[in-house]
Amino acid sequence: MKIAVIVKEVPDTEAVISLKDGKPDLSGVKWIVNPYDEYAVEEAVRTAENKPGTSTVAVMVGNANSRTNLIDVLALGIDEAVLIADPALEGSSPLAIAKALAAAVKPLGADVILAGRQGVDYDWGITGIALAQLLDIAHVGIVSKLELGEGSFRAESEGDEGKLVTEGALPAVFTTDKGINEPRYKNLKGIMAAKKKTITEHSLSSLGLSAGDFGVAAAGVELVGAAEPPKRQGGRIIEGDTAEAKVANLVKLLREEAKVL
Repeated sequence: MKIAVIVKEVPDTEAVISLKDGKPDLSGVKWIVNPYDEYAVEEAVRTAENKPGTSTVAVMVGNANSRTNLIDVLALGIDEAVLIADPALEGSSPLAIAKALAAAVKPLGADVILAGRQGVDYDWGITGIALAQLLDIAHVGIVSKLELGEGSFRAESEGDEGKLVTEGALPAVFTTDKGINEPRYKNLKGIMAAKKKTITEHSLSSLGLSAGDFGVAAAGVELVGAAEPPKRQGGRIIEGDTAEAKVANLVKLLREEAKVL
């Protein structure tokens, strides 16, 4: 069995992001592996540990600096990694990112493709679904439990009314939710082993893709501006000698000042 794990970089969830010229200023922000993707990585590693002969590969769209986070993923037990790095990818939509991922993942011949349910930056939750569509294979989302057999799967997802169980044939894409496992921490042995593992780099052209299909111009959606929420106004004490008087004064203010009644 071969497992591919889609990994995304996002700004550190503890970072304080300021605005510059009406847009988020990400310069100087530390980039980390998307927390939801950590569950996908752990699920891949656990499966490989329990199923002899299973190989794992992490696939990331990023840049030259992304190697650091990919090495961390390798230190957790993933066998090898693929990095798609190209200046034309800057500002691409989730659908375009899925297209790049599909071009890199398809030749791998993976039986199982794992990814987090969404990125914690823009919270699109689209890429994994689009990847399955482009590869013409099944997708199961918000997976909290996954059982893999010989060419088959049984996946459980948490729904509003209870548990949803999906069974089907591999290959398939699974987007994982919190609770499917408890991600491990890298240790010294894993860090040393990661230094010997392979990271294969691709550009869009090496994947047979056109740069014109990526970037802001091709995205179809653009962040045009952002602003800090207005500062909260101070509270106001409603005067009155009795509860009834306070209620009457409150109603009067709501009618005459707030004009909501």
